[in-house]
Amino acid sequence: MNKLLTGVIALAGVGLSMQANALNILLTNDDGCRAPGIDAMYRALTAAGHKVTLVGPLNDSSGISAASVVVPGQALAVTELAPGRFCVAPPEGYTPPGGKTSAIGTPVDAVNVGLDVLLKDNPPDLVVSGSNFGENVGPLTQMSGTLNAAVRAMFKGIPAVAVSTAIDMDLIMRDQQAGYRKTLGAMDDTARFAVKVIEKASLAGAQARTACERNKRQCNLNVLGLPGVSGLNLNYPPLPPGEVKSVSFAPIGNWDRVNFTSQRGTDGVVHVNLAAPSTPTAAQQKADAYQLWQGHAVITVIDGNMTAPDEVQDQAKKMLGKVTP
Repeated sequence: MNKLLTGVIALAGVGLSMQANALNILLTNDDGCRAPGIDAMYRALTAAGHKVTLVGPLNDSSGISAASVVVPGQALAVTELAPGRFCVAPPEGYTPPGGKTSAIGTPVDAVNVGLDVLLKDNPPDLVVSGSNFGENVGPLTQMSGTLNAAVRAMFKGIPAVAVSTAIDMDLIMRDQQAGYRKTLGAMDDTARFAVKVIEKASLAGAQARTACERNKRQCNLNVLGLPGVSGLNLNYPPLPPGEVKSVSFAPIGNWDRVNFTSQRGTDGVVHVNLAAPSTPTAAQQKADAYQLWQGHAVITVIDGNMTAPDEVQDQAKKMLGKVTP
C-alpha cells in the first residue's frame, strides 16, 4: 500500500511538473503542414503537455530560405485542418506578377500569420520549426526554410528552436527509398530529443529567472534560459537512439557533405549539381556538419540578430570612421 501511494504521489508530481512548465508553442516547418516531421513534433510536444498551435505552409517549401510576401495587400489562404492546425497558402488562382519572382505561403509567411493573426492575443512562449526532412547544418542553413522560419520568429521577439532529421547521403544515393525510410524512421526520436532539450532548457531558464528575482537582479533570459531572443538549431542523425554517439555543441561551419554548385554543361546550359565535399580541416571537424556526420546529435545556439558583435562593430568604426557621404 505504501509503495502504491508513493507511486501515485510520484506520478502526480511529474504531472504537476509538466503542467507548471507547459509552454504555449507555435509549431511550423518548411516541408508542409501535413508533413510527417511536423506531425511527429506536434505529437511529441502535445504528449509532453505543451499547448501547440500548428501553422505551416500548405506546400513543400524546402530550400526557400527567408522568402515571404513582399507586396502590400497580397492575400493569403489560411485553412484550418483541425482545431489548432492551420495551413498557409497562396489564394486560389494566384499567379505571380509578370516579370517578378515571388513566393507566397512560405514558412516565414506561416510564422507571420501565426504571430500576427492567429496568436495575436495569446503570444507563444516559443516557436518550434520542424522536424525537417534533412539536416540543416553548414552552408545549408542559409537556404533552409526551417531555420529561417525560426530566425523570423526571433526577429519578432519570440525565441525559437529549429529541428531537423538528417539524411544518410551514402544510402540515399544508392537506394532513394531506403534512404527516405531511414530518415522518416528517425523522426519520432528527433521529436523526443527536441522535447527533452526544450524542457531541460525551459526548466533551467525558469530557475535562473527565479534566482534573479529573488536577488532583485535584472535578468535578460528568455524561456530557454538564453539571453534575449537567442534560440537553438537541433540536428539529429538518422540512427536508432542506441547508435547516436552523444550530444555535440557545435557552431555552424562552412563545410558540409551536401554541396550545391553551379556548373555549365557541354550544352552551354548552367545546371545546379551536387559536388563532392572537400576534406574537412581541423576547424571544420569541430563544426555542426562534421559532428552530425560522425553520428552525434548537434545543438547550435543561434541568434535572430544579424548585427556583428560589438568588437567587430568597433573595428569597422576604426577602419571607416573618416568615410563621408
